[in-house]
Amino acid sequence: MELLCRLLAFCLTLALCLGRTVKVPGGPLVRVEGTEVSIPCEVQDYEGPREQDFDWRVIRGDRSVQLISTLDSSFTDSSFRSRVSSREVTIDRTSENSVSLRIRNVKPSDSAAYDCLTPSTDSQLSGNYNATVRLIVIPDSLVVTPLNNSSQVSERVSEGRSFELHCRASVDFVEHTFLSVSWAVKRGPSTEKILTYGPGGVVRAESSYRQRYADGGLRLDLPGDGVYSLIVSHALPSDEGLYVCSAAEWARDDGDTWTSIQEKQTELKDVKVAPIAQSFRVSAEHNASLSVGEALSLACRVAADSYDLLGLEVAWYVGSAPGGGLDGARLLAHMSRDSVTNGTAAASLSRVSWDTFRLVIRDVGRADSGHYFCVAAAWVQHAGGRWYRAAESSSSAVQVAVAPEEPSYSVILKPVLSAAFSDEPTELECTVTDVERASGVHMTVAWYFEQVLPSDAPSDTSMIALVDENWDLQAGDKYEDRVKAGLIVLSKVKPDTFKLQILSTRDTDRGRYFCTVTAWSRTAQGGWTKRKAVESGRVPVTWTQENPVLVVVATTPKASRDTFEMGCRVTGKNLQTPSYSALIKVEESLGGKVRKVVSLSRDSVMQLEDGTDKERLDSVVLLKTGQQDFRFRMYGTQLSDAGFYFCEATAWTPDAGSTWREAVTAVSNKVQVSFEDTGPAFNVSIHTDTSSVFPGETAKIQCAVTVLGMVAKAGDISFEVRWFLERSRTADTEDVHFLASVDRWGVLRQAQRNSSSDCSLERTDAKTYRLSVHNAQDSDAGNYHCTVTPWVRTADGSWQKSKDISSLPVLLVVKFAIWESMKLPLLYGVGAALAVGLLSMLIGFVSARCCFKEASDKDSRATRRLMAMEMD
Repeated sequence: MELLCRLLAFCLTLALCLGRTVKVPGGPLVRVEGTEVSIPCEVQDYEGPREQDFDWRVIRGDRSVQLISTLDSSFTDSSFRSRVSSREVTIDRTSENSVSLRIRNVKPSDSAAYDCLTPSTDSQLSGNYNATVRLIVIPDSLVVTPLNNSSQVSERVSEGRSFELHCRASVDFVEHTFLSVSWAVKRGPSTEKILTYGPGGVVRAESSYRQRYADGGLRLDLPGDGVYSLIVSHALPSDEGLYVCSAAEWARDDGDTWTSIQEKQTELKDVKVAPIAQSFRVSAEHNASLSVGEALSLACRVAADSYDLLGLEVAWYVGSAPGGGLDGARLLAHMSRDSVTNGTAAASLSRVSWDTFRLVIRDVGRADSGHYFCVAAAWVQHAGGRWYRAAESSSSAVQVAVAPEEPSYSVILKPVLSAAFSDEPTELECTVTDVERASGVHMTVAWYFEQVLPSDAPSDTSMIALVDENWDLQAGDKYEDRVKAGLIVLSKVKPDTFKLQILSTRDTDRGRYFCTVTAWSRTAQGGWTKRKAVESGRVPVTWTQENPVLVVVATTPKASRDTFEMGCRVTGKNLQTPSYSALIKVEESLGGKVRKVVSLSRDSVMQLEDGTDKERLDSVVLLKTGQQDFRFRMYGTQLSDAGFYFCEATAWTPDAGSTWREAVTAVSNKVQVSFEDTGPAFNVSIHTDTSSVFPGETAKIQCAVTVLGMVAKAGDISFEVRWFLERSRTADTEDVHFLASVDRWGVLRQAQRNSSSDCSLERTDAKTYRLSVHNAQDSDAGNYHCTVTPWVRTADGSWQKSKDISSLPVLLVVKFAIWESMKLPLLYGVGAALAVGLLSMLIGFVSARCCFKEASDKDSRATRRLMAMEMD
C-alpha cells in the first residue's frame, strides 16, 4: 500500500513537471526605500498562443490584492489604481512569454509577497500557473563621507612620494545585506576605478592596477570605526586626478547572486603629482682656456626635487660644435646609478657630492679642444624594486680651447717692378721675417688691393687672390677672370717669400697693395687650424693718367657719274701701339634714322652690315689705305643711297696674353650725298571691300600704286611689294609679322604659318596687288599694310632703286560665329535627350509588364493563404 502511494505521488509530480511552469526569482528580494525594483516572471512549456498574459497580485498574510495585468486594464485594485495610472507601478513585456513588474520609489509598505499568475490556455491542466516571491524594503541608512567630514582639498605630491585617501562608510545592516567600499580617480570626463573592498570582505584591484597592488604600491588599511583607507606609494605622474570614494549596499538574490541595491560616493582629494622632469636641471661650468699639458676639470651639477628618491646616471661627452647633441659626439666617461664608472686612462669621473659630478682630464693636448657637455638621467624606484627613467637632461656646451704657443713673425711688402704706364707689368714681393716658435707650421699668403679714395671717403678693399691652408688657389670676384687667364700670377719663390705678378696693369689697378701671411698647424683629426695672421704695410702702385683721345675726319668725296667715295683719317693721342677699326654709317636725314653700311675690323676684315643689300657685295668697298687712313667707295649709286655719311672709328690697345681691349671710340663729321631726281613720284593706297569676316571666310585686301610724273616706257618701272600684319601695339613694342612679298621680277615669297589659314598674293594689273587671306581665323585679325619699293630704268638702261613707301594700315576684324559654334552641340544635345527619354519609356514598359505582374501574383497568393489561416 505504501509503495502504491509513493508511485502515485511520483506520477503526479512528473505530470506537474511536464506541464506549464511559471518562474520568478527565489528571493527574498531586499531593496532600499526610494529605489526601484524589477521582478521578472516567465512561463514555459505551455500550450495555446505564443504570447501569454500575466496577472500580478500582492499577498499580505491571508489577504490578496490584485495589482496589475497585461490582459485586463480593470484588473487593478482601487488601492493601487493611482500608482498604476501614474506609472509608478508598471508591467513591461520583455518577450512573448515573460514580463517584468517594475515598482519605482518603493516604500516600506511595499514589503509583501508578489504572486505572478498566468491564465490557462492549455487543453488540460498540468504544471503550475503561478509563482510567488517576497520583497523586503529596508530604510536608507547608507552614509559615506570624507574622514572628519572635511571638505574636498587639493594635495601636491612629488613623483615617487606617497599619499593616503580616507573615507568613512556605514549602514544599518539587516539580514541578507552587505557593504562594499571602492576608490576611483576622475580625469576630465572619464573615471577609472582603482580598488574595491567587499562585499564579503574580498579585495579586488582593477586590471591596470593589479601589478601595483601585488607589488605593494597600493595598500588597503582598515583602522576601524567605519574608516576605510587607500595608501598609494611611489606616486606616478599618471596618478594625478580627483579621487572619489564610493560605498555600495548589496543583497543576495536567489541566495547566491550579489545585487547592488544602493550606491553613494563622495569626493576626497584633487591630487597633483609634480614630475621629476619638471624640476630636473643639469648645468656645467663656464668656458675654459688651457695650454698644452695642463689638466682640465669640469663639474656637472644636478638639481631636482625629492633628490633622496633618485638614482642619478651621468655621462660626459665632447663634440666639435655647440648644440650638436649626441650626433657625432664622443663619450668620455660614464657613471651608472649604482656609481659604477667607465672612463679612460686620461679621463676620470667622480661624484664629489650628491649633486656634483667632476670630470678630470690630465695632460691635455690640442686634440682635447672642443665643446664639452654632460647628460644626466634621474631614475625612480617602483614599489616592487624595479627602476624606471623619470627624467633626462643635458647641460649647455662648455667650450674648451687648448692653445699651443703662438708663433711670432713679421711681414714686409716691397715692389720689385712698378708700372709707369697702363699695360705695363707690376711685381710685388711679400717676405716673412723674424720667425720664432713656428715649428710644425706652414704659411699661406693672401693679396689685397685698396682703392685710392678721397680722404673723407671710406677705403674700398678687394681681395685679389689667396692660397688657402690646403694649398688651393682662390681668386676674388673682381679678379677671377684675369687669374684664370694667367694675367695675374701668384708664386712662392722662396720658403719665406711670396710674389704677386700683374702682367698687364690697368688704369683701375692704381692704388695701394698689401699682403696677409697666415700660419697654420695640423689638428689631431688631420685637418688644419689657424694659428696667427700678420698683415704687411701698404705699397702704392700709381702713375699720372692721361685719357686717350681719338679724332676722326671725313674728307671731301670724289664723285663721278655713278660712284661715291669718302676718306676717313684717324688721329689718336695717349694710346700705346693702337690698332683701329672703322664703321661707315648713313643718316637718311638730319636727326633721322641711322643705319650701318659696312665695317672694317682692326684685322682688315670687311663686312656688310644689316642695312645694306647683300646683292651689292661687289659695289660697296671699305679699305685701309694707311695706318690711320680708311677709304669708303660705293659703285652704281642709286636714289635710295642719298643721305649723310660719316665714319665711326674705334682705337684698340694690346693687353697681356695677346688680347686686345677697346680704348676709345669717336665719330667723324657728316658728308651729304644727294641726287637730282627728275623721275616720277609714287604714292601707295590700300583698301578692302569689307572690314570684317567670319571664321572660315576669305578676306581680300588691295594695294594700289599711283605714279605721278611721266615715264618713257611702260616697262621702265617695276615694283617690289611686301605685306605685313600688326596684331597688337603697345607703347614700347609692335607685334608686326611679315606675310608675303613679290619682287620686281615677279618671284613670290611667303612666311611660314602656324595657323590653318593661308595667304595668296596676285597682281591684278600693272600697279595693283591683292592679298587674299583664306579660311580666316582669330589670329588673322589686325592691321594690314603694304610697303612698295619702286625701281625706275634710267636713260642709260640701268635700274635705280627708289625709297620705300608704306601705305596706311587697314583693320580686319574676324567675327565670332555664335550660331556656327553652337549648332552642332545643340543638335547633339537634343538627339541625346530624345534617345534617353525613349529608352526610359521602354524600360518602364517592360518593368510594368514583367516585374510588377510577378509581384502582383505573389501578393495574391499570400493574401489567399492569409485568408485561409484566418478561417482556420
